[in-house]
Amino acid sequence: MLTCSPLKLWSIDYYNRTAREAGQAAKDAVAANGGLGEYYSEHDTRAPVWLVAGDARSAAALVGLSDEQRAGGLADLDVVQRWLDGGIAPNGCCGRRFAESDNHGIDMTFCAPKSVSLLRAFGDDVVQKAVLDAHNSGVREAMEYVHQHAGYTRVHNNRTGRKDLQRLPGVVAAAYQHETSRAGDPHLHTHVIVPNKQPRTDGKLGAVDTDSLWHESKAGGVIYQATLRRALAQSLGAEWSLIDPHTGMAELVGIDPEVIKAHSRRSTQLREWAEGNLILIDGPTQGQLAIAQKATRPRKPEGMSWAELRQQWRADPRGYRLDIDAQRRARTQRRAATVTFDRRRIADIAAGIDKAAFTRADLVEIIGAQLPVEVDGDDRSPREQIEAAVDEIAMRVSAPRQAHHREGHERYTIDLILAEEIELLGLVDQRDDRADLRVTQADTEGLSANQNRVVTAMAGSPWLVQPLAAPAGAGKTHCLKALRRAAHRAGRTVVVVAPHGRAVDVAINDCAGDAGYTVDKVLIELREGRLALTPRTVIVVDEAGLVGNNQLRDLLTFTTMAGTKVLLVGDAYQLAPVRKRGGMFEQLCADLPWSQRLSEVWRMRDPEERVASQALRNGGPRPLRRALEWYRRHDRLRCGDPVTIANDALQAYRADIAAGKDALLIPDSWELCDALNKQIHADRVADDAETVTGARDHQIGVGDIVVTRGNDARINVWAARDHRGRLDTTKPGPQVRNGQRWVVEAIDTREQRPRIAARRLGDNAVTVFGADYLRAHVQHGYAVTLQSAQGVTADTSYPIVRATTDRNTLYVGLTRGRDLNRVHVYERVAGEGDHEHADPTPGVHQTRRGDSHQAVALVRAIACRDNRPQTVHQVAAQTDFHQLPDRVARAVAQQARARARRLAAQRVWIDQLVAERAQQNRWIQQYLADTRSDDRDNGHDLGL
Repeated sequence: MLTCSPLKLWSIDYYNRTAREAGQAAKDAVAANGGLGEYYSEHDTRAPVWLVAGDARSAAALVGLSDEQRAGGLADLDVVQRWLDGGIAPNGCCGRRFAESDNHGIDMTFCAPKSVSLLRAFGDDVVQKAVLDAHNSGVREAMEYVHQHAGYTRVHNNRTGRKDLQRLPGVVAAAYQHETSRAGDPHLHTHVIVPNKQPRTDGKLGAVDTDSLWHESKAGGVIYQATLRRALAQSLGAEWSLIDPHTGMAELVGIDPEVIKAHSRRSTQLREWAEGNLILIDGPTQGQLAIAQKATRPRKPEGMSWAELRQQWRADPRGYRLDIDAQRRARTQRRAATVTFDRRRIADIAAGIDKAAFTRADLVEIIGAQLPVEVDGDDRSPREQIEAAVDEIAMRVSAPRQAHHREGHERYTIDLILAEEIELLGLVDQRDDRADLRVTQADTEGLSANQNRVVTAMAGSPWLVQPLAAPAGAGKTHCLKALRRAAHRAGRTVVVVAPHGRAVDVAINDCAGDAGYTVDKVLIELREGRLALTPRTVIVVDEAGLVGNNQLRDLLTFTTMAGTKVLLVGDAYQLAPVRKRGGMFEQLCADLPWSQRLSEVWRMRDPEERVASQALRNGGPRPLRRALEWYRRHDRLRCGDPVTIANDALQAYRADIAAGKDALLIPDSWELCDALNKQIHADRVADDAETVTGARDHQIGVGDIVVTRGNDARINVWAARDHRGRLDTTKPGPQVRNGQRWVVEAIDTREQRPRIAARRLGDNAVTVFGADYLRAHVQHGYAVTLQSAQGVTADTSYPIVRATTDRNTLYVGLTRGRDLNRVHVYERVAGEGDHEHADPTPGVHQTRRGDSHQAVALVRAIACRDNRPQTVHQVAAQTDFHQLPDRVARAVAQQARARARRLAAQRVWIDQLVAERAQQNRWIQQYLADTRSDDRDNGHDLGL
């Protein structure tokens, strides 16, 4: 695993202080045993060393490193300090002076899997050295990859006026190896400290292009993991469990997962704050420091010698055991299986990618995560094999990058994904005149003019695939209710389909449909023949932007065969599908001339905020600038460090709840959710109250609000109690869904089979969650992730997002509240993670808050990151025809012709509709004229 954190002025102090403490501890340990007490013992490898990637000889010479230093020699701590804090290289060369807000460097932290850390901590000397060698090999290979694809600085081009990327000859860094987590558990990791001033080919120092580095960091982490696995397999015969395809990590076979969990205590500052063990101060004042110092803490583990650490771990009652028999069985099974890594296998791996048009780094991540530990007849390194595999199957669908573009600018795809899109686009032109629905004035009562027009157009369209783009808060539910009324008058059934069960329940409860299914469920029902579609069925796909392209293709295959009309309703500017390829909904909204759009926003009560939300959604320099200024003036933007920001958002949430408001607390990470939930749980449940353990180790008591994280129709749910509080167990309620919130009314704390009785918020249905479901799927429900909040409306909303997030996430967070939406943006800096020990004062956190203008700058940067998923056709259509592969060029040309045909077909249909209505008007006029003539003939005309 590789994480990257920016380093500010003085950040390097922590690493140097820790290195000195470890060195002194090693020296004392040797001296105590009668030795001379050298600064670092033979077995203590935490002396920082130089690490040079790329053209090591040239890069090292440019900054004044000797051959010995270039080859991994010891790094002088004072030299590193000058380079990080002052931008002064070892040879005295200086770069441009740092500005106050500049990053002084980057901490690239490579973390070994926990099972590997345990193997090093408890193994003998041979095992310890093998693990460390494998770890270091992974770090070096990953840094070579990072240099190759992200080792750039930016240089002004006088001719174009742009900042061109210039490759650095190498990346020079100082590597600090650490052995423990913040909690003192075995946790092998290396902080590769990259100074932000790196040598260019002309000898000057230039700033690292950190955007390139962030983009390639996950791929670099996958390279590290693949290299580590192979090295340990070759040196120790290590066998590995299944690799997580999304993180590229795997644990060793034969180590009990419970042991791994027991040695994985996490202790970030955020967790310490959640547990009430951290004082937040703005000063600090002498009085505040004195209070904090009263709580004594044990010596920081990373400052202990290796011998002391080993002794401490071996005495730990949590224990450690490696099952050698399990390792042997796994080796036998692996060698008996036929493992290939040819083009077909590589293509199968790449088919699991969650983007249709992706970057090269994206492909490195997914292929590297599934690289076999051994590839017969191939002695290349894992990095070389992964890079070759990517080059073999990647098909470029964008123009070659220009000098000012980063490597992440280019987009690629594979044959299978292109074929998937071609098949899907071939389904959207089907039409059936029986799909027409007549909408009356009574159906659209209460709708705005825009909503009325959209509903009428969608209902009257003969095309079977009808997209509707609806911004957040545009009133799409009211439109769908009107369509359902029209469908009922025509004797048709409306079936609501959505990616999540919660969205289905909301639509059904709001009378937008007659029956409902999740996307996964409806596809199962259709494949197994349990659901029959007819032309008298109308399918409404809610949150269509969250539906994967392959799911949409499969659904439309069934509906078009049955002649069923499908309404695709969603907003491509909100969140993307989770681990699925997306983008097709937006393409259909753009390509199908009969698609519709809701243009007004109604959720926010302040009309100016509605306008600001639209500007945030659609972008554009001027509207966005005005929107950000509105948010700033109305105190809607806050920024700071994670702990401070979480605390500020929590205080606002508490005040709203106390005032009787419906408030949302929506962070963008599970870590923040856990910390906030723990704080709010402590507000509602007494310390000595009985609790049971739910998912994520949440302690759940009576009065807690919990959320369910799994659909389960097997759990009995009963309708709400009557006015006397009696429960009728003969009246079932709707099933348990992912995302539903419940109030805990009773708990059973029996150790073997704990249970909770809970009442669902909304319909007051009652159920009992047993031990298995409780432990896996029930957790605190006060703070929920932003992904869970899409589609939710509340009085106030407090999204908490990192400074590196994208516009789509920010837009969702800032559009949930009717009365107030305030975003809290946090920036992580080195020293606050689980693998760091950088507290200047134990038990004290000095708050970091930015002013409103700093918040605007962060949010403006976020708004520039538009990460909407794009289809291959969308990306390729923006590229010069002659720069595309033949197959892609043919597909783009085919779709261009299809768009022209659709426009022509729509014009013909409109002309026919106008002619029919004109004929109807003539018939009506003729009928009225004939009626008046008959009245005169019968003496009813009283005119003189």
